[in-house]
Amino acid sequence: MYTKIGFLFVTMWLAGCSTLPEQIQLPEETNLITYQEAASKSKDVLGQKARWGGVIARVENKPNDTLIEMVYYPLRSYGRPLQSDESIGRFRVYVNGFLDPMVYKKGRTMTFTGDFVRLEKGMVGEHEYVFPTLASSGYYLWKEIQQVDVNMISVWPYDYWRYGWYNRPFHNRLIIRNTHRTRSSPAKSKSSAKTKSN
Repeated sequence: MYTKIGFLFVTMWLAGCSTLPEQIQLPEETNLITYQEAASKSKDVLGQKARWGGVIARVENKPNDTLIEMVYYPLRSYGRPLQSDESIGRFRVYVNGFLDPMVYKKGRTMTFTGDFVRLEKGMVGEHEYVFPTLASSGYYLWKEIQQVDVNMISVWPYDYWRYGWYNRPFHNRLIIRNTHRTRSSPAKSKSSAKTKSN
């Protein structure tokens, strides 16, 4: 029974992860261009649709729109950028209206859909750079992922002595380490005090 419930939970979780957020969905027949195509043959793909993502490097609020400079990373099946130690480049996106730089701040992960409009010259530090540039039609700011320190330990010795090999299947238990210290319970404190008094 528990195996079936676990399988159903994992299946539903994977199905949820494989779905693009509504904000960056496009019709299935849409021909999307890659970052590499825009960078290498810009004239041939000018005006075509793209779905790119990455990590915010810079945000600049202009009178009528917001310029976001991104470090490019490839997308997972559900649209979230897959970060690594290497990136093939940067790109720029223009979004209509105002985006608060305290929310859309450096280091956050975003995915955009939009039209490829041009190659735009700019600077990264003191280095001249040419940015493939999108006019955004949709965007999604991904939630930050918090890492949890976990350990997988086997509990088979306990099950073996209690149930025997043939009655209890091998399985693992998930232990989450808690780095915060907790105070002793009142009962424990009283017991310790009683022991010391004796």
